[in-house]
Amino acid sequence: MSFEWIPFTELLLSIVDNRGRTCPVGDSGIPLIATNCISNNSLYPACETVRFVDDETYRTWFRGHPKPGDILFVCKGSPGRTNWVPDPVGFCIAQDMVAVRADSSKIYPKYLFAVLRSSIVQAQIDNMHVGSMIPHFKKGDFNKLNIPVPDQERQEFIGDYYFAISERISLLRETNSTLEAVARAFFKSWFVDFDPVRLKAEGLEPEGLDAATSALFPNSFDESDLGLVPMGWTTRPIYEMASYINGAAYKTFEPNSERRGLPIIKIAELKSGVTSQTAFSDIDMPAKYLIDTGDILFSWSGNPDTSIDTFVWGYEPALLNQHIFRVLPHDPIDRSFVLQVLKNLKPVFAELARNKQTTGLGHVTVADLKRLHIVYPPKAIIEQFNSIVEPIHQMIFGNEQRAHTLTQLRDTLLPRLISGQLRLPEATAATEKILSEAI
Repeated sequence: MSFEWIPFTELLLSIVDNRGRTCPVGDSGIPLIATNCISNNSLYPACETVRFVDDETYRTWFRGHPKPGDILFVCKGSPGRTNWVPDPVGFCIAQDMVAVRADSSKIYPKYLFAVLRSSIVQAQIDNMHVGSMIPHFKKGDFNKLNIPVPDQERQEFIGDYYFAISERISLLRETNSTLEAVARAFFKSWFVDFDPVRLKAEGLEPEGLDAATSALFPNSFDESDLGLVPMGWTTRPIYEMASYINGAAYKTFEPNSERRGLPIIKIAELKSGVTSQTAFSDIDMPAKYLIDTGDILFSWSGNPDTSIDTFVWGYEPALLNQHIFRVLPHDPIDRSFVLQVLKNLKPVFAELARNKQTTGLGHVTVADLKRLHIVYPPKAIIEQFNSIVEPIHQMIFGNEQRAHTLTQLRDTLLPRLISGQLRLPEATAATEKILSEAI
């Protein structure tokens, strides 16, 4: 199967970008998405932290605005990351990215999106970007980026195939967002707002609890260093609930690009999994630096808003790089409680890191973890919480693993489809099998 190589700019109707400087922002108005909102792991842009621009800035500052079906392309920081612009759009774009609009008379837009994410084109982008500290792809070089363009039938199949798999991945992760919200709500109700105790103190029965569970909670509060806490509960440093094992310095792994040995897990891998950019090591490292599937990992250094976070490692065994703690609860029954505590404290950790921020980076120290006390309930309540939340965590973990499997299969088949190594009937059967298994 043959295809034609065509310069990227010849396949576009337009390239929309912001001005080359930061626009005025505020706390309300139209969302302004930045490059950290763009990820090849999702179909559409997604942000935890969003800034806003007012109507006047929206009308006058920008050269243009994305339209549904445009492709967002990051030029600086992580060049080549892309997202599809949804309908309705609902946002404007910050500097360091562009929105490209495909000429549908020359290329199927969904195919262009898929091929931009393929290893075939990403390799070109990696070889073309400049800058050692902060890599960037110059917009003037778009005409040097060559796109493989097969016949229309194959373009449509590949574009639709890529979107079908990606939408299934997005659905799994949306489900996980809902499940995480449920687990977070349980934790907040029991261990932050103390709802069962407050209701019992008012002479009421806690809603949604059976008699045995309700009986575990007291009906009054005691004074503590953290304020009022349920009677009989204690406070303790979060550091005392688990062992926090820091990863080894990157250079000690003697990383190789030939993918020999095990992957080295940095913060980038916590967010994206093992990718073509991941380095490997075949050095015999101490067991404490080995990550097992299902381990809790806490990234304690980096951008306070985007890097300080808690993860569950859902992939194969790997090696732990510095700036990440492997968190091992002292008592296995505490695992779900410890995991939810760390997740609940994310805003606190971000503020601690921000207070030590230098050159854009902040960090959470062992001393911080020793100072940070939490309310600690009796073991019977932790066990009951575990019985409710652990199945939720297991569902989240399973969905994330299915999403990872789909991502790997999608990205493995994509270059074979583009090159013609995989015929359309074979790809159709493979796609149907993949989708039927990812329920």
